[in-house]
Amino acid sequence: MKVFSVKKVIFIIFCTLFFYINCNFDMGKSIQSLNGKWLFCYDPDNIGETSGYKEISKDRSNWSSINIPSFWNDENYDGFGWYATVFTLSPKLKNKNIALVFDSVDDNAVVYLNGKRIHEHIGYGIRFYKIITDQLDSYRKNLLVVKVEDIGGRGGINGKVYLQAIIKEDELLEGEYSQLEALPSPKWVKDAIIYEVYIRSYSPGGDFNGLANDLPRLREMGINCIWLMPIFPIGEAKRKGSLGSPYSILDYKAVNPEFGTEDDFRDFIEKAHALGIKVILDIACNHTAWDNYLITEHADWYTINKEGEIVSPNDDWTDVADLNYDNNDLREYMWNVLEYWVQEYDVDGYRMDVAELIPDDFWNIALSRLQNIRPDLLILAEGSHPRLHLNGFHLTYAWNTCWIFYKILRYGAPAGKLYNVLEKEHYRYPSNSLRMRFSENHDLKRVAGFLGNQEAKVAAVLTFTLPGIPMIYAGQEVGATEKPPLFEKSVVDWEKPDRGFYELYSALIKLREDYPVLRYGKYIPVKNSQPKHIFSFARVDGNKSILIVVNMSSKDKEVLLEAREILTEIHPGNDFTRDSLKLLFGDASFTLDNSKLKVEFLPFSYCLLEIQ
Repeated sequence: MKVFSVKKVIFIIFCTLFFYINCNFDMGKSIQSLNGKWLFCYDPDNIGETSGYKEISKDRSNWSSINIPSFWNDENYDGFGWYATVFTLSPKLKNKNIALVFDSVDDNAVVYLNGKRIHEHIGYGIRFYKIITDQLDSYRKNLLVVKVEDIGGRGGINGKVYLQAIIKEDELLEGEYSQLEALPSPKWVKDAIIYEVYIRSYSPGGDFNGLANDLPRLREMGINCIWLMPIFPIGEAKRKGSLGSPYSILDYKAVNPEFGTEDDFRDFIEKAHALGIKVILDIACNHTAWDNYLITEHADWYTINKEGEIVSPNDDWTDVADLNYDNNDLREYMWNVLEYWVQEYDVDGYRMDVAELIPDDFWNIALSRLQNIRPDLLILAEGSHPRLHLNGFHLTYAWNTCWIFYKILRYGAPAGKLYNVLEKEHYRYPSNSLRMRFSENHDLKRVAGFLGNQEAKVAAVLTFTLPGIPMIYAGQEVGATEKPPLFEKSVVDWEKPDRGFYELYSALIKLREDYPVLRYGKYIPVKNSQPKHIFSFARVDGNKSILIVVNMSSKDKEVLLEAREILTEIHPGNDFTRDSLKLLFGDASFTLDNSKLKVEFLPFSYCLLEIQ
């Protein structure tokens, strides 16, 4: 047995401590916390930008003090809030590559450093960062200002904020959920084309029968899953508009007579199923109408303020009362509601409104109980947090790609930003997470009116070719430009305009049907010579490959792609010739010259090329 002297043991301990104290990845050495007391002010009128809240010279003597991380004090306030702090770079971080990291913000944020806008982030509960090495003053004080936008629920900088010395950005990209596996989705979901319907605005009658009569057209187009916005009776107390919001639910186990009878709804479900169309039901489990009988019979199921009064979830949702899921009896009641519609009406799943405002453990038990009735049902979350894929949900909203479509196509951001968004998604979400891709829904403006005709078509092509499940909002397929009001009666104009939208959506659905690689294939980014204007990528599954190239700018563009690089990544060892490519879709022209693929585009155009 080898015996070490006391001096040698002390020396080994010293060396070990020295290594941990000085190595780059050590938390004490590589991170400078910015947590603690910050200055804060509410901005209900959104005047901070024009009033110079970000400026170094701004007088903040009337701002309050707030601890970071935390939500802001007013739980019912939705809107904008501004944060500010001053810091000096720690000597241990000087002469290193520095990232500013936010573990979580609720919901969106714009970050300013020393008076300059350096980053914009969309999405709550997701870590984000910005490399700030070149913007930092390493020897003097730095002013960090953050504008936070809260959309619903509590808001603020609710995660840690810190500076981190890094060698590679990969150190920051990987999130806490990325090494986990998402809940397995039913097999049919990857083949789904989801079609959102607001029954009130779908037909002149605004009822189940009007939608049922149109089912053959939808099936011919390729729709195989209908998402029905809530079909329940709507409360009258504190109602918004003349007809009220479908998310203000009066009775969870009844059908809104405005839409028809229970038999009409059963008939609709049967007709949809006979055509091979699934039906998922939208439901708001987070809140009820003020005249829902639960308030009278179970007042203890609701959230109350300091005065003991039942409250709304936030200042804007005045027509609904907030439910409190700390109550086990409420949970049992709502699980029973979810089971009821599957058992009694044979619905194929749910779209869960504001899913992230309800505890995860409720959703886990809900999924388990529902799968005991129907193992292949779909649970879609109106939410985008990565953890939802581990807690009861098969599918989440891809707000990230929707927002970047807007930024590129309407506001001129570089097309290459889409690569960054998808890379972050890859590193932050559990493996095999399914995202619902869209460019509009009932909460957004009509994309054809907001972006323009050609821009909307580019967004449609990306929605249907990026990995994920595409969704269309009824009327989008004919280029409707008027958003149906949520609280009033209106009817989608099915006669005009069209401008080629119906043909486009029908063709994209057919492509997904004919080429499974667009449903199951791996996403591979492909470099091109015009990343400011052109987005290019491939979908690959075995020996099947499709190259998608999109001009996201308003100008004619000629772009070069390295043909050999494409083949090395997609089909290593194969020769690349003009005959290797077949135009599947689009109006761009392409040639092959000296192993470079040249594609010529009109403004806002696209092509899908099969690599044979």
